[in-house]
Amino acid sequence: MFAWRIDPLRQGYQASPRERAGAFVFALTTSALLFLIMWKMGAVTGFGGGESSRLTAIDLTDAGQDESKAAEKQPEQKQAKQAQNAEATPVQPAAAPPTVPIPGKVQWPEGFIELSRNDYRAGDISKMKRQDSGGGAPSGGSPGDSASLGQGPGGVRLYAAQWYREPTDAEIGPYLPARRTQGDWAMIACKTVEKYHVEDCQELGESPPGSGLARAIRQASWQFLVRPPRVNGKPQVGEWVRIRFDFRPKKGEGSEAPSG
Repeated sequence: MFAWRIDPLRQGYQASPRERAGAFVFALTTSALLFLIMWKMGAVTGFGGGESSRLTAIDLTDAGQDESKAAEKQPEQKQAKQAQNAEATPVQPAAAPPTVPIPGKVQWPEGFIELSRNDYRAGDISKMKRQDSGGGAPSGGSPGDSASLGQGPGGVRLYAAQWYREPTDAEIGPYLPARRTQGDWAMIACKTVEKYHVEDCQELGESPPGSGLARAIRQASWQFLVRPPRVNGKPQVGEWVRIRFDFRPKKGEGSEAPSG
């Protein structure tokens, strides 16, 4: 700061050049600081090309036109949607007028099939021939199928045995009793397994009773070679077959004739 010397007793005082220069610098510095403060606070604009010098123009003409166009299109879209719904809705046909019965003509109910007398006669089941229910292929089977012989042990189905190779007298002779007469027979049931063999054979009957023929045939069954029964043209391994032996004389001696 400057110290001003004022002499009241001196008339017509004038500042020296040094004092004037100091006052001018002080005033200039104060003005510059004040201007800088006002510019930082935003009171002074238009200098430096900053953010405050930029002008932003907003055109609301397009937005207004878009809103007016959208408002105009809403009724048109609504009408188009109503037209599509009308096309998608199927038109129900008009109900047919009720039929008027004709005098003298019988009005049959809907779905009724009218048959003549010949048709009725052809449909009389009492005059149809009955099919033979004896042996042969099972119902719905194929030619060559094994005949079904009813139920066996435990309710299993039995089929007539078909030999792959008939046993010889030498194979079953050692198991048979010494006394046999004409008309004797024995019957067993066996389960077929792989390679034409049988297992789990059980005695079904013999004549005369107590002769031991069924037991002898069962003991010799491990040598039997039997084809598995055929059902619908296919061999069924694991099904049961019935094997019957009838004993009759041959050339003055007893012989065995195996059968199914």
